[in-house]
Amino acid sequence: MSPLADDQTTLIRDFASRCREKIEEFEKTQVRCGLIGPSGSGKSSLINAIAGERIAQVGVVETTNDPLELSHRGITFVDLPGCGTRRWPKETYVERLNLASYDCFLLVTAQRFYENDVFLFQQLRTLGKPCFVVRNMIDRAIEDGRHDHGHDEAETRRIIEQDIREELLPDPPERVYLTSARQPSLHDLQDLLVDIGSALAGLKQSRFVADMAAYGQDALQRKRKVAQERIPPYAGLAAANGSLNPVPGLDLAADVSLLLKLGEEIASIYGLTSSQFDYIKRLLGPRALPSLLAKVAQFGTRYLAREGLVGLLKRLASREVSRQSTRWIPMAGPLIAAGIGWQSTFMLGEQLVDEAESLAAEILNDIVHGSELPERV
Repeated sequence: MSPLADDQTTLIRDFASRCREKIEEFEKTQVRCGLIGPSGSGKSSLINAIAGERIAQVGVVETTNDPLELSHRGITFVDLPGCGTRRWPKETYVERLNLASYDCFLLVTAQRFYENDVFLFQQLRTLGKPCFVVRNMIDRAIEDGRHDHGHDEAETRRIIEQDIREELLPDPPERVYLTSARQPSLHDLQDLLVDIGSALAGLKQSRFVADMAAYGQDALQRKRKVAQERIPPYAGLAAANGSLNPVPGLDLAADVSLLLKLGEEIASIYGLTSSQFDYIKRLLGPRALPSLLAKVAQFGTRYLAREGLVGLLKRLASREVSRQSTRWIPMAGPLIAAGIGWQSTFMLGEQLVDEAESLAAEILNDIVHGSELPERV
């Protein structure tokens, strides 16, 4: 091998290493979110609604005596034990549970807050940790207010928000989020998710946005930004690996297994994996139209199966280079950016994001316009 060829190989390997580091850095990023609140406040349903996936068991009434961790890709939810008990006295609660290591907290109730909740809320504020106050099961409260007192939704919301702010004196929260896991596209759940993401920084913000559910157009726009950021390192690594180790029988400088992994990651960002879509079908109930199910299946065949991906790559290889891909030439270097593998894999990533977002938007539209949701999701 000539010295020039040796230099080119070294450059490609160095570039591949940088791409791999970017992929692994995102994968290893974790957001630790603590939930504080009594049994029966709907924390499990709230966790599932935030994740857009059934990861917590709903309907089992039990007292949390120890921290209970539930993982959803890059988010770790921790259902924290009650503060002020014999086992967890409030004087040592923050230190023993190492709450300073958490990224954010949700203070959750379905009724009202008590003295120990107020104490803990103020302690977390002192630590400078984002702490979001959530009044869950608001759909039931609105129904009760209408039935028992003749209040409309606006009046019930006003009364509940005012009561909670008074309970959390002397330093009440700027906002109280009124949420319902049964009606995730209504009330304040989507605002809560957007605000949690905004309170985080760097990769933790991207990780949370990627792994939270989307119940509004704003969330889909934020997800698109994160999804597009995932394309260059995967496309670059696939092209680099393909340049060094071409796939037999495939006239493209691409590592298909990496692109399958990218497809799975984009699918999870938009809630299109099988476990996520199972949760969505529960939300839609009878409105889970066969046409929508067929589109999700078709998406999986095109982007999450090797045969479908290879066919797409072959068709994309003959197209004009993507204008977006040229933005990344300084990162990729001309040896990679000029190659057919870089062009085709980058364009495949863009097409993947476009189709995933379009499908997620259609699902969101069905959720928003759906009938009353099942009680346990």
